[in-house]
Amino acid sequence: MPLPRRPRRAVVPALGLAALLLAGCTTAPGGPGGPATPGAGSGTASPSAGAVTSPARGGSSPAPTGASTAGGTSAPGSPASSSSTASRSTAPATASSSPAPPRSSAPAPGAAAGHRDPASLSVLVNKQNPLRPLDWAPADLVTPDVPATRSGLTLRAPAARAAEELFAAAAADGVDLSLVSAYRSHAYQQDTYAGWVRQHGRAGADRVSARPGHSEHQTGLALDVGARDGSCTLETCFEDTRAGRWVAAHAVEHGFVIRYPAGSEAVTGYSYEPWHLRYLGTAEAARVAAVGGVLETAWGFPAAPGY
Repeated sequence: MPLPRRPRRAVVPALGLAALLLAGCTTAPGGPGGPATPGAGSGTASPSAGAVTSPARGGSSPAPTGASTAGGTSAPGSPASSSSTASRSTAPATASSSPAPPRSSAPAPGAAAGHRDPASLSVLVNKQNPLRPLDWAPADLVTPDVPATRSGLTLRAPAARAAEELFAAAAADGVDLSLVSAYRSHAYQQDTYAGWVRQHGRAGADRVSARPGHSEHQTGLALDVGARDGSCTLETCFEDTRAGRWVAAHAVEHGFVIRYPAGSEAVTGYSYEPWHLRYLGTAEAARVAAVGGVLETAWGFPAAPGY
């Protein structure tokens, strides 16, 4: 067997050796000291728990009358705020010549200013998105000219005009509607919610009534409707009444959506309420209805099943 040839010793130029040494010291992307993975560490800031106002104790509370209607309530996992920015990496710079790619600071789809502004017709109010400030009140409340179960019920002017058109159209079809509930102030909702807590405990109350500052009724854009004869008022059987069927079929034509549709409790945080309508305007109501009828989903917000 012939002996193996003795390999020739390679001569590495000094400059080549230096280049190899430098290359061996470069940190791989994603490794210690390297650029962070895009999007890592970014998160959605949820509203401070301290922003939730507890109901007043010992105050006089009217017997819950469907105030119940989650109506005016809001729901989970708060969407990313438009002012939120992605977290920045604090890793030290490395010898790499390629800077870390900047993280996107674009707001989530639901973070549009109009969904945060309490004066907007598209404001989102749920358990994770309270009104700011909590005791906000609309400046354009008027009394709609419609049959109502009691006097003094008010709505914001655009919603009031739409309600009058809705009721007139129903009457033209031989359906008699009645306005059961409309705008509720922060103080009124505080008493209402406290009454439900006394009856059902906090967990039970949270399924049917909004905490103060989290109620859609406080926006002046939400109303509860019923049949003029009082059948199934503020009950799910309202959907089976002639009035309930008419509302379900025609509310969108007048700018309203059923805010808490059947099967959406895991998203909205409230049980089905076929009587609770939310005014959006005809164009937006039609768009929301076309994508399922749930505001959180239509506007790109996460589900809000709890506070």
